[in-house]
Amino acid sequence: MDKNKTLIDNFLEQTNWNIPPANLYEPIGYILSQGGKRIRPHLCLLSAEMFGAEAETALLPAISFEMLHNFTLIHDDIMDKAELRRGKPTVYKKWNTDIAILSGDALYAKAFACMLQYGGENVLVLLSLLNKTAIEICEGQQMDLDFETMQNVEIEDYIEMIRLKTAVMLAGCLQAGAAVAEADKPSQACIYDFGIKIGLAFQIQDDLLDVYADVDKFGKRNGGDIAENKKTFLSLKAFELAQGADAEELKHYFSSVDFDAREKFNRVKAIYDKYQIRQLAEELIHIYYKDAFASLDKIPVEQQRKQPLIDFVNNLINREF
Repeated sequence: MDKNKTLIDNFLEQTNWNIPPANLYEPIGYILSQGGKRIRPHLCLLSAEMFGAEAETALLPAISFEMLHNFTLIHDDIMDKAELRRGKPTVYKKWNTDIAILSGDALYAKAFACMLQYGGENVLVLLSLLNKTAIEICEGQQMDLDFETMQNVEIEDYIEMIRLKTAVMLAGCLQAGAAVAEADKPSQACIYDFGIKIGLAFQIQDDLLDVYADVDKFGKRNGGDIAENKKTFLSLKAFELAQGADAEELKHYFSSVDFDAREKFNRVKAIYDKYQIRQLAEELIHIYYKDAFASLDKIPVEQQRKQPLIDFVNNLINREF
């Protein structure tokens, strides 16, 4: 994993964004230099290696997906009015909204240019996968925006939204690595499904961490989703199960963002605890991880080759509360 991180970081560090016009390219260099876990390109390289290719052969597709991911972050921060990303001012706050939109658009185009630079025989397959992923992420983001003004959102609709907004990116990265290694179509389908299930579990775990994480370990305050009345698995499940005065209290606190944040968090969390929402979320996460590894088991590759990918995913699973 360290070798792969070095590959990814070196490529991004050596890419020159110090070119005119500065207000277009400096924001791209700025967000790409902020690091982060690089989960998505890692998955691409690990998948390629699992199927017998050298990690270097999948580097350009991996970087393409990382560029696509960061494009979504630039635009999401505008829509979410987020002021910080990875502890630094977001692009639109450091520059302005117009520049952030245009830089995001340019980064989107650069993702496809990077994939074209790969130039392998299966480049059209990879471009199609990147394009499909980009479209589905936009669909998921629109669903998320729509949910903000909808009174009744079903849990299955929320699951579909996070499949599109979060999981397809992980799945696409894994399939891209498999495609570079020329894995057969059934194996590519299995590794894609593995990514979808991991992505669903990952997002629901994020929902949990927002409420139940140790602030010192998680690195941000609890209850951001509750404060902003966000639709999450936890809130939707609580609305589904709560009765009587509890249901009324949930409606009361989720009717506005103007409550005292600590009071609101404590009251809503008490209802979550009463209806065992954390346990229900953990059960669903377990189901998704079990299904994910069932898909991985179907791939006819020796266990030794799968182990680095398994270890990487287990580290994601075992993020501390």
